[in-house]
Amino acid sequence: MRGMRTGRAVVLALCLFASACSAGSNADSSSTTSSTTKVRTDSADVGLAPEPIPDPTAKVPEKDINGITFTDVTKAAGLDRDHSTRDQIGEDGMSAAVSVVDIDEDGWPDIFLSRVGDSNSMYRNNGDGTFTDIEVGLGGQNPEFGTGPAVFFDANGDRHVDVYMAAIGAESDRLYMNDGTGFFIDSTAEAGMFQPPPSQLRNGDQVHGLTVGDVNADGNLDLVAVQWDTAVPESAAVAGAQRESSSGDERFDRAGNICKSTQKFRSQGFSRVPNSSPNRSRLWINNGDGTFRDGTAEWGVNFDQILAFTPVLNDVDGDGRPDLAITGDACTSRLYRNVDGKRFEDITESAGVGTDENGMGSTIRDIDGDGDPDWLISSISYPTKTGDCPIVSSITGCSGNRLYINNGDGKFTDATDKFGLRHGWWGWGSAIEDFGNDGNLEVAMANGFSAAEALRPENGDWTQDYFNVFRKDPMRFWVSTKDGYKDAAFQVGLEDFGVGLGLVPVDFNRDGNLDLIMAKSEDPPRLFQNNTPARGWLDVRLEDSGTPGNRNGIGARVEVTVKAGEKPVVAEISTGGSYESQKLPELHVGLGNRKSVAKVDVYWPGESKAQQLSDVKGNQVITIKREP
Repeated sequence: MRGMRTGRAVVLALCLFASACSAGSNADSSSTTSSTTKVRTDSADVGLAPEPIPDPTAKVPEKDINGITFTDVTKAAGLDRDHSTRDQIGEDGMSAAVSVVDIDEDGWPDIFLSRVGDSNSMYRNNGDGTFTDIEVGLGGQNPEFGTGPAVFFDANGDRHVDVYMAAIGAESDRLYMNDGTGFFIDSTAEAGMFQPPPSQLRNGDQVHGLTVGDVNADGNLDLVAVQWDTAVPESAAVAGAQRESSSGDERFDRAGNICKSTQKFRSQGFSRVPNSSPNRSRLWINNGDGTFRDGTAEWGVNFDQILAFTPVLNDVDGDGRPDLAITGDACTSRLYRNVDGKRFEDITESAGVGTDENGMGSTIRDIDGDGDPDWLISSISYPTKTGDCPIVSSITGCSGNRLYINNGDGKFTDATDKFGLRHGWWGWGSAIEDFGNDGNLEVAMANGFSAAEALRPENGDWTQDYFNVFRKDPMRFWVSTKDGYKDAAFQVGLEDFGVGLGLVPVDFNRDGNLDLIMAKSEDPPRLFQNNTPARGWLDVRLEDSGTPGNRNGIGARVEVTVKAGEKPVVAEISTGGSYESQKLPELHVGLGNRKSVAKVDVYWPGESKAQQLSDVKGNQVITIKREP
């Protein structure tokens, strides 16, 4: 929960308005047996709320799963250290970040786990299925507050990877420069990026989202950092919007009213909320010399109207420039179009997106195979026959995830139900990849939410009836069937009932199958090894030696045509997305029973003509170097 007022009958609930919850106890969301749930206000029984519609129990046909299986190898890999040494009660419980980066450039993906209440860990991949925690100077400034997500990139063009680390609580974000030996030095002030920490103590502002991309096409990677403000849930403006959204019946929220109600206080800006800290969301423009300037106002991004979680830079309109998609609570997810590499224009309404109430995780991928990037947003669902959210005086919304399909004309279509991806319950990080190496894309999602000790069921608080549903919320793994996507997580061995947040697909053992690393609140991470039967695959990396600030070709469009005459697999090289996560800058393509691909086309950033390779052998990681 984020934003909770204890001691009063009205307790604000959800992502947007929930802040006293985090890892704790468990209860299976699909195991409820009673048909109604009591809802209380002012300790008085005011009526009965409908139970959620349970998850489908029918198994997914094995032919659709096609041999995909996972095994938990966390302990064997040496990653079984707890996320935190304390109970995470408050906004810090929304942070469990994971970044995958080849820190020593030996070809093996390494793992960085950010922590709250403990020091961070950089795990070097030993190349034998195990990892070693190494000291590189990134333990964190103050573990009491902790570290949120971290994004690794070359900030000064010296061909060494640097890292920007977000703060949790009363701390400041930090930029660490690589000294050339693999050790990192705090260079925040020298880079011009220092911001004073918020005044709140443990549960101050939360920076949950980071991403990099070259927004102005100068060859240097710029940085977007976004904040979720803890003061908003306690505001009078929010309380007023809650009353409006209840439509006179304080037992239920009408999802159709929620976004309209929140618009009133969103348009005024969250910085006007009493006790809020100055907004720390920033668009940092890279000067190319190791320094950055604040380009937020210059580029026209109104972060003050977004209760933000996850930013992603991706060219969604195909004009060669990275656009900015941001997920946010309180109906504040936004889509900004990059105009001439000089400013961003809010096109949320005209593009037909932004209907999600509680946008948290974000993944952009061409899920329908038409060559245009689509947008999956993880959110919160509580499906009922009436469509109401059984929460007294809350404005959470519970209509679930969103899948916006790109029409190719600057507009999107909500195809969530068509694809069967609406109800993931309490979703966070996500990934859309070909985990079966058979040409079909699967969707993985980290899930879960648990209440703090003060909100245990024995206390009789009505809100606990609602949150019990999510206390043992399982991880999701949707596979494609003739009837849309179906959840097969248990069938493929992805069993997890804790609070999973960050989620990254990575072939950690380089066997050609994409594995999954999931960061968890309080608990150790989970490393799931993909044991899918051997099939063809190809991983595509880029190298641009002439652009030292963007060596990996972030923002390049890659098209892999597996068989001549067929539609290509299309994706943009990126490291962002999911939730509090970073992936490797490479494209993974499953080839099925084929051993080569017909061609690979690379559209480097700023180029309209493709660099093409023909008859490329499969079962390898290929690095394509940019031609002079």
